[in-house]
Amino acid sequence: MSPSPQQRRENPEPSEARNPVPVAVIALVSLMLGWAAGYLMAARPDADASLGDQRTALAAAPAAASDATAVDGGALYATHCVACHQATGAGLPGVFPPLAGSEWVLGDEDTLLQIMLHGVSGQIEVAGQAYQGSMPAFGERFSDEEIAALASHLRSSWGNAAPAVSATAATAARTRTADRTAPWNGGAELAAQAP
Repeated sequence: MSPSPQQRRENPEPSEARNPVPVAVIALVSLMLGWAAGYLMAARPDADASLGDQRTALAAAPAAASDATAVDGGALYATHCVACHQATGAGLPGVFPPLAGSEWVLGDEDTLLQIMLHGVSGQIEVAGQAYQGSMPAFGERFSDEEIAALASHLRSSWGNAAPAVSATAATAARTRTADRTAPWNGGAELAAQAP
């Protein structure tokens, strides 16, 4: 039986051509694998101590924590604050207030501690610009030593030159407002609560 005119009009079924991997690609991969194996056998990075850490054993050992250096405020800032206030402490104009030169950071240490312990929600004016936003509370997350270290870092970074904050001051601030569960409602309430 001969094909009908409709069948003759159809194209043949497609078939996959046999295209092997190009020899150049195989050669390049083989060359790279050979180089890597040769490098690992010849270099032996675990055999030569001069390729490793150049510090002495005493310098490489972690330092014993003292009262003054037990908590790194800069590390806390980098972990919890830098996303909003930026690494430069300049914040984001109109969105997150700056910490560099901020009257809230350089002013009364208790007010700064209250901001850190309970957070702020509402309008706050910083360096002459109003910000409407929310800052989380760190009182439940940080110990008094961590709060003090972070506050001290803020008060001494980016050109700020205010005295360090002690853990005792952080404890007193936490105790004074221990019954508070909500964030401070903007700058007006913060200013009114100052002792």
